[in-house]
Order: sequence, then C-alpha cells, then structure tokens
Amino acid sequence: MWLLNSSIGKKLIMSVSGLFLVLFLLFHLSMNVAAAFSGEAYNMICSLLGANWYAVAATLVLAAGVVIHFCVCCSPYT
Repeated sequence: MWLLNSSIGKKLIMSVSGLFLVLFLLFHLSMNVAAAFSGEAYNMICSLLGANWYAVAATLVLAAGVVIHFCVCCSPYT
C-alpha cells in the first residue's frame, strides 16, 4: 500500500490525523468558552454530549486517530 510505504503517504496520514486532533481540541475549546459566558449554554452542550451512542463512537474514533497518528509518527520514513 503506497500510503504506508512512501514518505509522502506517511506525511499525508500524519497531516490528516493531526488535523483531526486539532479539530478535537478546538471543539473542546469552544465548549469551555461557552461555559465562561453562559452556564445554561454549557449545560445544554453537556446534555447533548451525554452517554449517547455518537459520543461513544466519537471517543472510539478519537482513540483510533491518536493510535494511527502515533504509530505513523514513530515508524521510520522510507
């Protein structure tokens, strides 16, 4: 597979997974900013992100993104 065997492919994987992790951080930043301005808005966001199936799925996707990012980062470039 060219993505894993070439340095360009590995850099592409690193950039996409890194962008994913940055978007995750920006999402949590926006939640905390909402808490600074309105407790009611923060409570509404938290109720939407409770233990629902999409929150659990997003947690699994985030964990997979971190693992992929670290595995590609630690592998030597060809």
